[in-house]
Amino acid sequence: MHVITDQLTSLIDAVPSWAVYLIAMGVVFLETSVVIIGLVAPSEAVLVAAGVLASIGSAHIGILVIGCGLAAMAGDWTGYWVGRGFGPRLGATRLGRRIARRTVRSRGNTPSPSDAIVAVAAARWIGWVRSVIPLVAGARKMPFRRYAVASTIGGVSWSATILLVSFAVGETLGAEMALIVAICVGGLSVAFLIFRRWQAGRHAGTASS
Repeated sequence: MHVITDQLTSLIDAVPSWAVYLIAMGVVFLETSVVIIGLVAPSEAVLVAAGVLASIGSAHIGILVIGCGLAAMAGDWTGYWVGRGFGPRLGATRLGRRIARRTVRSRGNTPSPSDAIVAVAAARWIGWVRSVIPLVAGARKMPFRRYAVASTIGGVSWSATILLVSFAVGETLGAEMALIVAICVGGLSVAFLIFRRWQAGRHAGTASS
């Protein structure tokens, strides 16, 4: 195990910091700006790996926190405007109506601004929901200022929390244990993704039969 972690640590040291920033911010941005990518990209695993890399490599945690927070905001806002322009069809689907009832409208009535902000901010912490919320919010014409405040709170707190906790794990447990944790999280994320796709395929097969 020491040999493997030493090799991985050496490999990490050779990775330029700009590559870590680019990958982490790119995945965070694309997750909510391009819904298809968001449904398959394990963004939490990427952020965990980036936080660990910052603790044992050349990447700076402060730049990651700021950069990923801005990327989350930009991705949410891009998805919102895409939904505003091309999302009426999405808003008319059963999935769109279901999410919209919880975040933008409730039983045909407009919720209070504070309720909408809390709902959209909280949605950032729920897997696939954060990928479709921007499109649905835009399609249902949620006021942009309200959405921007909510998505900023959710996106910044979500990315900063994951990065800082991962960084702390790396600082506290050391390179060997941090790498083990990162590998386990990545493996579990991939396994969950495979299971989710298998489950979706099974439901689709059941519905068509």
